Amino acid sequence: PLALGAGVSENGFVLKYAMPDMSTATGQEKPDEDPISVLTLSGRDFQEIEAVYNRSQEKFLDLGHLEVLILDEQILEEGSREALIGYLKQEEHIGEDVYVFRTDMLGDVFHWKGARESSIGEYLQGIQENRTSGQQKKGVTLREVYHQFCQDGTLPWLPEIWVEGDLLEVDYGSNE
Repeated sequence: PLALGAGVSENGFVLKYAMPDMSTATGQEKPDEDPISVLTLSGRDFQEIEAVYNRSQEKFLDLGHLEVLILDEQILEEGSREALIGYLKQEEHIGEDVYVFRTDMLGDVFHWKGARESSIGEYLQGIQENRTSGQQKKGVTLREVYHQFCQDGTLPWLPEIWVEGDLLEVDYGSNE
């Protein structure tokens, strides 16, 4: 996955994996195929979710290509955020340069169809990196999240994303 979404479900947690569209990336797309591939799994904890993934998916879960982490507002609350940080830290393949966002529209964001040629992970990374230096936005990386969490148990202010019609909007707040 290029993007990982994390949220809270009725009986634990939910993870959304936005898989890259390999047929588009290799130029072999078929006109009737949905280019968005999102896998949603839930469980009591993150280890249970990974176990379900390993039992049900043919491909190895490689989080080394992750570009974007999108957190539902509920997982930012005390208790849930500790479990999430613990899970992320034990995943040795997740790099610390992953951009972190928050949303209260996790499902809508992951199924947004506005970016014709890219997944949500590629699109959000592009917003961060494909601008001239004067236009570049200050994103928050996983490294900054870990640093502040280790200092005082809180998270830094995270840019918010939401879907408005056909648009995916990003608010960088005071970080702009």
